[in-house]
Amino acid sequence: MLAVPKPVTFTFKTVLGVDYRLDVWLPEEDSLAKAGWETAPVLCYYHGGGLCAGNRDWNGWVPNWLFYGALEAGLAVISIDYTLLGPHNGTHVIDDVRDAMRFIHDELNTKLADLSKRQIDPKRISVCGSSAGGYVSYIAGVHSPVPLKAIISFYGGGGEFLVDWYLKEKKEPFFHDQPLITDPTPYRAILDAPIDSTPPTVRTPIDDPNQLRNTLFYYLLQTGSFLDVLSGTKGVTAELVKLPAEQRAQAVPDHVKRVVPHLSVSPSFPPTYLLHGALDSVVFPAESRNMHRVLQEAGVEAKLAEVEGGEHGFDTQDGWASGPGGQDEEMTRKRNETLGTVLPWLLERI
Repeated sequence: MLAVPKPVTFTFKTVLGVDYRLDVWLPEEDSLAKAGWETAPVLCYYHGGGLCAGNRDWNGWVPNWLFYGALEAGLAVISIDYTLLGPHNGTHVIDDVRDAMRFIHDELNTKLADLSKRQIDPKRISVCGSSAGGYVSYIAGVHSPVPLKAIISFYGGGGEFLVDWYLKEKKEPFFHDQPLITDPTPYRAILDAPIDSTPPTVRTPIDDPNQLRNTLFYYLLQTGSFLDVLSGTKGVTAELVKLPAEQRAQAVPDHVKRVVPHLSVSPSFPPTYLLHGALDSVVFPAESRNMHRVLQEAGVEAKLAEVEGGEHGFDTQDGWASGPGGQDEEMTRKRNETLGTVLPWLLERI
């Protein structure tokens, strides 16, 4: 694996003493020149972690193949902090996305001027994300205060939050035989803290087995409380789960719809490429299928690619090697072929 380049880091806002930062990787000058651009188009990235954990670092969970390819093609890559759930909610994520996009559009070049001759093109911003980061990318597509050229979602959540998977309490182990959580106390301590005085959490060590936040998303699924926490509205799940699935969308309050991407799409949503592993057991492929349908019905350009043999994280080296497809030469060829379409698709739209 190539060495990870060192980023330039900026703080785009501070909340209750917590700095929200973004890491900027600028393309080399010869890559810019080869592409014929005076300033670099931007590819923003949001990390995964169930909206409850993770960090913006360039690590083994990011699509490093896309990062390297984008830099080589003359794009700037920017990985961005956002608020993690508990006690804060999706409305704070909306604020984070809006603040980050404004900073990149209005202020970043001024900050870069003291460090580099290279500048970004604020009129050519695109956004991508993995898993929960795919959700945040959809939020950007809905709520960004500046125009976006494209969205890329890797097995992103947010394509269908009104199904029983998110709304119903689980009484038996439901994920890879992981036992049910029997003591809710530590999770409730996170979720029930006072929002106005609790500093937000914006990063956690994603691979730490002792990090409680790494199982918080599992707790939200188990208890059927995900949508309550995401929306900051207690009881919304209890009301929706009483209804037949086909009636739930019409019953969602407007303030809840703001944090539910598949209920918030308009014709102005950017062109979108959705990629999903066909065997994903964390975010089901049906989410991307539904989001793809919603986008097309709104008149938005949308492309969906399902990767045969792909589990969650199929685009990462370890995620593919540990899944069913990683043991199959033909599936691996098809997976690589699919990934090879992503950057050209993006370049055509920026």
